[in-house]
Amino acid sequence: MPNEKNKNTVKDIKERLEKARSITFADYVGLSSEQANQLRRQVKDAGGEVMISKNTLMKVALKEAENKNLSDAEKDLEGPIMAIFAFSDPIAPIKALFEFAKNFKLPRIKSAIIEGIYNNTEKVEMIKDIPSKEVLLAKFIGGLNVPISGFVSVIGGVQKKFAYAINAIAKKKSEGGAN
Repeated sequence: MPNEKNKNTVKDIKERLEKARSITFADYVGLSSEQANQLRRQVKDAGGEVMISKNTLMKVALKEAENKNLSDAEKDLEGPIMAIFAFSDPIAPIKALFEFAKNFKLPRIKSAIIEGIYNNTEKVEMIKDIPSKEVLLAKFIGGLNVPISGFVSVIGGVQKKFAYAINAIAKKKSEGGAN
């Protein structure tokens, strides 16, 4: 019979699973408490949240969640695992996790569920290299600006040539009228 504390923990995990845009699972063995706190801060700054709970409780929450694709991650819940939840930008906390791991060689990413799709370690490594939403939007807007600025230059060129032609005609008439 599960106790009340475990029931509340499963309920809390389920709520996070349903709100999260991505959930990343990582093996954190070897991290000191100071490093773990530093990781929590970096992930929080990136819009995510780190949670460490018993794997059995996480598995129960994954099974009970509305999104049945979440159960694909059950096989990755072996040994000490932390879950990183992203609630706004699904990629930013993953990037923060990889940035942290670059310095300490820990934690080791096992898998991630991004927008409801299960991704193994290799896929997550590729996904971390995707530019942020802001960078992609800036590139898109910049790309849209190129044809517009070219069009403006063409229109401006026509107006300049028209002004030069009018000026030349006026000059010719003033020279012709003086003679």
